[in-house]
Amino acid sequence: MPALSNDAARCEVMNLGWGPNGHGPYLVRQEGYEPGSSTFKMQRFILKRDGRWLLNLAFVMLPEAEQEAQLFHSLKDVLVLLDQLAGQPVLADAALPPGTNADEILEHFEQCTHRILRGMRDAAATPLHS
Repeated sequence: MPALSNDAARCEVMNLGWGPNGHGPYLVRQEGYEPGSSTFKMQRFILKRDGRWLLNLAFVMLPEAEQEAQLFHSLKDVLVLLDQLAGQPVLADAALPPGTNADEILEHFEQCTHRILRGMRDAAATPLHS
């Protein structure tokens, strides 16, 4: 698997399906390793509305309101942002709160997943390339 990039063809768009008629909000994600990494450790990243990529584990540690602020409300919003991205991907600060342990991260991950699943109808991750 390659490094994280701003290539729209490498992104997946998840329709969380709790919007009108099951359309939106949308979450954009990509798997890859952090650019410049010497370990090439595969990770999942979430695209924030400001065009920066955030490590998935850091995303689940955000308060619910901040998570929801990163969701896209239309596919048009997703496509416009992806068209604007160029060059090397920019990573958002992915620092976890000091003293955070694996159990706490897992608990937040489960809470985030359950909250999203409660609102989903027929969510599907769709690659953007044909």
